[in-house]
Amino acid sequence: MKRYLVLLIAILLVFSCKEKEKKEIETLKQQVEALRNDNQMKDSVINQFFRVLNEIEENLIVIKEKENTISKNAALGAEMQSDVRERINEDIQFINELMTQNKKSIRSLAKQVKDSDFKVEGLEQRIEQTSRLLSERDSQIELLKESLANLNFSLEVLNATIDTLNVEKELLAKEVESKIDLLNMAWYAYGTKRELVDNGVVEKTGGFIGIGKTLKLKPDFNENYFTKIDVTKTPSIPLFAKKARLVTSHPSESFQLVLNESNIIEKIDIVDAESFWSASKYLVIVVD
Repeated sequence: MKRYLVLLIAILLVFSCKEKEKKEIETLKQQVEALRNDNQMKDSVINQFFRVLNEIEENLIVIKEKENTISKNAALGAEMQSDVRERINEDIQFINELMTQNKKSIRSLAKQVKDSDFKVEGLEQRIEQTSRLLSERDSQIELLKESLANLNFSLEVLNATIDTLNVEKELLAKEVESKIDLLNMAWYAYGTKRELVDNGVVEKTGGFIGIGKTLKLKPDFNENYFTKIDVTKTPSIPLFAKKARLVTSHPSESFQLVLNESNIIEKIDIVDAESFWSASKYLVIVVD
């Protein structure tokens, strides 16, 4: 009898260990999936950073070509015709506008990279290199303006910009800002287990003969069921539920469930936004 009892205990222990191992594996899978989604979003923003840097460097090539053309025309000196002088003024104004646009873009990129919660190898060095190229080009442009001033060009005109290019500058600035805003975006969804399953947000997984199944975010979850938020402006999310538990992975010390006087979970407070959203930009909560 004792032998049977020992054998039964051994079987139960093996079964318990396997169940624990399955749960740990499932948790790791959820964390990997959350990191994959977050990395895809970061890659999109990083690629945009490098595209802006490429645009700045392409602008510098155009500016250099304009400078060469201006220098050739300026070499005519007193023999310069009025239409040539007008073309030089337009080219200088075009250069001014591009340089203003480039400086604003590089400052914005440098600030956002410095403030971001992730680092990209080579990005800061690339920004420093591009900033140095801008500074060198700026010095050359100033020398060119001085030589044109000696040919009776108006300094006021030489330092002006073409108004029609302001629209392009604003569009570029807005494009950069929109990509930066993407880093601050997150999405959340909450509901009962049935609501979340029926709406394609989560799926049941694991378990043994229908027992012990857990919920996880579906790989092809229904994005329309989520609410988009700015993590820098959303310190809490209202719930008003008797019970609540998180499906997605978020460090336990980064949030707290707040109860009211009726012992109802009124909201979830995000006490450390950076830590809370570090593993996943998607939050799913099951409520009862």
